[in-house]
Amino acid sequence: MGEGCESRSALPHRRRPCAECPWRRDVAPGRFGRERFDALAATSGGPGREVEVGGAMFACHKSPEGAEEACAGWLAVVGVEHLGVRLAVLRGRLDPSMLARQEGWPALFDSYAEMTETQPG
Repeated sequence: MGEGCESRSALPHRRRPCAECPWRRDVAPGRFGRERFDALAATSGGPGREVEVGGAMFACHKSPEGAEEACAGWLAVVGVEHLGVRLAVLRGRLDPSMLARQEGWPALFDSYAEMTETQPG
């Protein structure tokens, strides 16, 4: 692309939490190991400690390697605390409605810490 041009392609993401999404309160814990959750902690910031632009995003485990899609549950719960996600919204690459729980969705955990506390180990 030429200098000053920006990609307007959509940020790849899931539209709703999958049946095994760890952000869902109704999914039995233990599907993923503690090591995996520890590694993914850097994807989920908080107010005043947002994840930097270019920081890793929490990908849906069903997305193929090399073509990862952001997890819908992650986007809805903590996506707003990721500066790269905010930038995608500002650039029109992500519908801002994806940063909130949608009607008809299952109940989700309220934070990364709460979600990981339910996991064994």
